[in-house]
Amino acid sequence: MRRYLLLTSRERVGTIDGINLFFGALLGANLGTLNSLSLREYIAFILFLAGTVMALRMISTSERRRFAIGFVAFYAIVILAMWIIPDLQPRGLPEADLHRTLATLAIWIGTVVLQEAAPVLEDPAQAASPRT
Repeated sequence: MRRYLLLTSRERVGTIDGINLFFGALLGANLGTLNSLSLREYIAFILFLAGTVMALRMISTSERRRFAIGFVAFYAIVILAMWIIPDLQPRGLPEADLHRTLATLAIWIGTVVLQEAAPVLEDPAQAASPRT
């Protein structure tokens, strides 16, 4: 039964692509609430969001796994700090909007990390072909 719950490496890539597509669209919907930020705060917040998205894409594509995991961990800590420490929160953004955006990023990070950590079923095509 466990074998039917495992994904092949290609299925995992598809799953992560789907997760990224969904959360990217959800993040885009959350960006509609940023119109109350000053230009400086807007630029800083967009750079933060861009870095987080890059870290998420990196963890599923990088050959340097420790570097990618460290990069994602850094952004997870920044998200937690922005949630907890009022001085790190962008001025002018309603707290509820900020928390929704941070929750979106935190859940996105969690789903990608869980998917990356899940065991992968050996690709049946590769298993059937003789190794040379």
